[in-house]
Amino acid sequence: DFHKAGLAPCGVCCSLLWDVAQKSLYLRNNQLVAGYLQGSNSALEEKIYCVTNRFFKPEKFPIILGIQEGRRSLACGTGASPVLQLEDMNITELSRGGNETTRFIFFRSYKDGMWRFESAANPGWLLCTSAQSNEPLGLTLHQDAAHIVDFYFQLF
Repeated sequence: DFHKAGLAPCGVCCSLLWDVAQKSLYLRNNQLVAGYLQGSNSALEEKIYCVTNRFFKPEKFPIILGIQEGRRSLACGTGASPVLQLEDMNITELSRGGNETTRFIFFRSYKDGMWRFESAANPGWLLCTSAQSNEPLGLTLHQDAAHIVDFYFQLF
């Protein structure tokens, strides 16, 4: 449930996000990458900032995800194989937009303690990490051994 998970209907939340294989997200070459961070490398882990978009299909729990205090947002390209990218757009400003912000919106679902994030611009495409370490965060249509689509989400 939306409130049980600690996400207020408005305002910016700060969290850590990691996949079910325990890989954390960090920035490398302007891409979010999932890998195992230990020791002093733990400081590289990116905090994920999120805000709801109350103007876009609220029943699907639409959120916008960003890093660097919400100044850079995750965006989904469109096309046959949509690509995930970071754009210099503030998540707070995007949260006030309507359909023109669709490529920044993810519908989140919660089941058995794990989260999934579906691209609003590309129905059926889920945020994923690779089964391999130190690979970029991406999008997939397939839930298979090569693509991890379940995440843990910890607010702080």
